[in-house]
Formats: sequence, C-alpha cells, structure tokens
Amino acid sequence: MNTIKVTKLLDNPVLIAHEKGEELCRKIKAGIERFGNVKVEFSGYEFLSSAFLNKAFGQLCIDLDLSAREFAEKVEITNLSEDDLDDLALAIDNAQFRRKLINQGVKNLREYFASRIPIV
Repeated sequence: MNTIKVTKLLDNPVLIAHEKGEELCRKIKAGIERFGNVKVEFSGYEFLSSAFLNKAFGQLCIDLDLSAREFAEKVEITNLSEDDLDDLALAIDNAQFRRKLINQGVKNLREYFASRIPIV
C-alpha cells in the first residue's frame, strides 16, 4: 500500500486551501490507479477546512464514483482527529449526493444549489 504523508506532500501543517485539496486528490487518484489503495497519513497537521476535505476526498468520490464503502476499501485515513473524521464523513456524504444529482442529469451543480438557497 502506498502511503501519502499529507503535511510533507503539501509542505504545510495548515490544510485549508481547496487548491491543496485538489493536489492531494490528484495524488490519491494516482496511488489508487497504481496500487489499488492508499494510506493517507495526517500526522503533524494543525488545522484543516471543509473546503480542503471537499476537494481532496469529496471530489475523489465524485471523480471515481466511489460509495462511502468503496472509499473505505481504497483509502485508509490515519492520524486525523475524531472531529475532523466527522467532517471527512460529511464531505463524503455530500459527494454522494452531488454524484446522485450528476447521475440524474443535473449539469450545473452550482446553479442547482444556488437556486435552492433562500435569499433573506
């Protein structure tokens, strides 16, 4: 199994930018393609954001059409706090919903969600 050390790969213990999430997503995809599964190791991180998690892991689930179970079979997460694991689970759940909308033919997710947010 290939191990990706997140803070070393991204050269930063603060994981908030969605661009960094995209970079991690690309690395995880490459690891899955090459090895079938990957270990994503978070030791040394200080903070992460939902934007980072959505791009790193939610987008991975959308791009590879992974269910939560399939994600767990292919990606092992280590050294992530309990609260951040909860946020990761939410990112994966949200990705499942987005994937469902894509499969139903929704072309523009941004427009879809914008049309459902009430303006106060």
